[in-house]
Amino acid sequence: MIVKTVTKDDIQKALPSRKNTVTDELVQIINEAARDPEFQGESLLQTMTTYENVMLNNRASIKEFANAVKFCAYLMTLDDNFTEAFKKVFSYRDFVKERLDAEPGSVKYNELSSAASRYRRSKLVVELLTMSQAPLDIMFMGWRYKALGVLADVMTNGKLDRDKINAADKLLLHTASTTAKLEIDIGVKENSAVTNLAEQLAEVAVRQKKMLESGVTDLNTFGALKPKENIEEAEIV
Repeated sequence: MIVKTVTKDDIQKALPSRKNTVTDELVQIINEAARDPEFQGESLLQTMTTYENVMLNNRASIKEFANAVKFCAYLMTLDDNFTEAFKKVFSYRDFVKERLDAEPGSVKYNELSSAASRYRRSKLVVELLTMSQAPLDIMFMGWRYKALGVLADVMTNGKLDRDKINAADKLLLHTASTTAKLEIDIGVKENSAVTNLAEQLAEVAVRQKKMLESGVTDLNTFGALKPKENIEEAEIV
């Protein structure tokens, strides 16, 4: 496959917010990535364009951003081996050059691994990884709640007590509350109706599991879920 060579003008047009900082070195970085068989997926420049807001929000230079995007891409191809990804991205640095052949477990390898781990936890990298996964989470959100509905149905109407208990266990697991908060530019928020549904399912699962374990097999005495008051429409910002 013939790979198109990216020019300085191409980069300036793709990333106008940083057009005055495009260097020959950056052009070389992008073109080398295009020729690397381990750099899978869309081109480095295309990925940088997609997540340009991450660069702007972190006030990163265009070179810092390019390296972070490469690092995230290598994490995918190297099964999340952040040390190897770090070595590939920063092989030009003296610190890395001096440790490229270090044996795992050695002092130099541990120094390299520690530096890679710190980079993996950097705000720029974390935000890139979060943003790259967010579209999938949103795409399958509807199916997620359909799956919860299936579990709730099995928990209530399953033929075997074992199946009902297993469904209740899984429902509890997947409706557990979380303190994690994901903020993304497109601004999709989970509405209160969904939150209330998850809370009610969890409450029902706990009660029904206890009754099943105590020998009660007719779970229809619980009745249907009742919507809570003050449910607002989903907010799209």
